[in-house]
Amino acid sequence: MNEQNQSSTATRRHPGRVYLFLAVLFALVGPALYFGQLSAKVLTTPWYVPLLATAGVASAALALLRARSIWRWAAIILVTLLAAAEWAFLLVAMGTPAYTGPAKSGQAFPAFATSLADGSAFSQSDLKGDQGTVMVFFRGHW
Repeated sequence: MNEQNQSSTATRRHPGRVYLFLAVLFALVGPALYFGQLSAKVLTTPWYVPLLATAGVASAALALLRARSIWRWAAIILVTLLAAAEWAFLLVAMGTPAYTGPAKSGQAFPAFATSLADGSAFSQSDLKGDQGTVMVFFRGHW
């Protein structure tokens, strides 16, 4: 009975501690999972990373509503900044170029530079020759 009173006293003394723990957990699990995804060479869009960070922001807000402290304010600020950075990375940095329409016969191919699967450089100048060139891009898994 005494242990039960101590447990409820600790909960009343630090209300929302579980929410604060979940906020930090959500904020750290997303990047860790993405690192594992990259290590496994799975190149899909990591939508779960900013979603987990956003859940962390919500959890930190709940912890802050339960009790205010400098640590909880710091947690919500840091988790919010992390979530904003992750959303910006996903929506801006990982964005694809704007679609300019299909290629047209007789129109010059736009200048480009890229690297091949083996890491060697490849650019528009590598396509020049006596005959016309057709480029086909396959996106998918083999």
